[in-house]
Amino acid sequence: MANLLNPERSSSALNRLPQLRIGLLGYGTVGEGTYRMLEDNLASIRRKTGADLSVVRIGIRDEKKTRRAPRELFTADNMGIVTDPSVDLVVEAIGGIDPALSLVEAALDHGKSVVTANKEMMAKHGARLLEKARAKQIDLHFEAAVGGGIPIVQVLKHQLAGNDVPMMMGILNGTSNYILTAMSQEGRPFDEVLAEAQLKGYAEADPTNDVEGFDTMYKISILASIVYGGPVPLESVHREGITGVDAIDFEYADVLGYTIKLLGVAEELADGSVRVRVHPAFVPKAHSLASVNDVFNAVWFHGDFVGDLMFSGRGAGGDPTASAVVGDVIDVARNFAAKGTGSALPFDPPRAAAGMDDLVSRIYVRLDVLDKPNTLGRISTAFGDYNVGLAAMEMRTTDANHGEIAFLTHPVREAQFVAALEAVEQLDVVYGVGNWIRAVEVTK
Repeated sequence: MANLLNPERSSSALNRLPQLRIGLLGYGTVGEGTYRMLEDNLASIRRKTGADLSVVRIGIRDEKKTRRAPRELFTADNMGIVTDPSVDLVVEAIGGIDPALSLVEAALDHGKSVVTANKEMMAKHGARLLEKARAKQIDLHFEAAVGGGIPIVQVLKHQLAGNDVPMMMGILNGTSNYILTAMSQEGRPFDEVLAEAQLKGYAEADPTNDVEGFDTMYKISILASIVYGGPVPLESVHREGITGVDAIDFEYADVLGYTIKLLGVAEELADGSVRVRVHPAFVPKAHSLASVNDVFNAVWFHGDFVGDLMFSGRGAGGDPTASAVVGDVIDVARNFAAKGTGSALPFDPPRAAAGMDDLVSRIYVRLDVLDKPNTLGRISTAFGDYNVGLAAMEMRTTDANHGEIAFLTHPVREAQFVAALEAVEQLDVVYGVGNWIRAVEVTK
């Protein structure tokens, strides 16, 4: 009698397994990591899926480059892979829009399931691609597009789908979190830490996607679309980056009981609208997200039945992302072996998007002021004229005639605060606004 627990099966048993043939598009850090994991762990993957998986073709740009895989697998004809009748599953690890989008569309049109790690493509075109997959009754999985190795997409799609989630927040970009952590812990300026991150390979030569919040915007929009059941148009997402955060802001945050993180936040309002935003935020030190540092990512949310949950881990890098890709491949393989199809998400039309004017939060503001006795009184009065309450204050003298005042407001409607700040800026004792940053308010 055969030992069913033996990871090595007989050749006759393997021949009876359904053969899932995989076409891999891209062989960078994620593509190579995916290939290695499928090869190294093939025996256990067969055992867990009931299918025999094999990568049969790998799409690349430069066929002359030496790579750690059999040369005969590689081809520069990516479209040939997605239209090859013998390929059952396409794994897209190219990134970006062109040519990834056209290749994924062609794969779906040819009835092939797709696994992708492409956050930009899914954020911009995910609803249309999922509709294609649903119409064809095939799989389209994208766990690796959000949070690298953190298994948050599957959790939200399945285990926690029965919960209403009024709010979710995430630290979704490792580069920005590394920079902010160093600024906080070492008091170093943004430009210096960014240069270090580039030297270490944590930041690209052009870091715009990371430090200006685009990467976080793509990821939080994907998560919000899952949680709230409809696509989130990127133009409806409020986005700010971290380039305006100064080392002194961390000093004030620390005194006031906070730290600063770049957050993606999604929330459902009482009228059914959805607000999605990306910006630096004062995070209370007692909050779970405050201790997520360096290149780590985390997603926190509150479910009406499950309560507060947080998932954290390495959000980027070849191996963590490859792990998420292979997890999706295994899901497809199980469906394939069971002759089942399609776990593409059903989406309603986009929900109404709530703007920032009605957002209520505490706000930190730092002012460059004339250092004289009546300065504080005049500023407090100006804020009071707009019913903006000041909960805490810190002051320091910067030179003989200049000072700096940092306030933390009571919860205030954003449009109301902005109007008050405009009035404060007109005072002759105020030289300018150094910065202002929202604090996160967790409402259940």
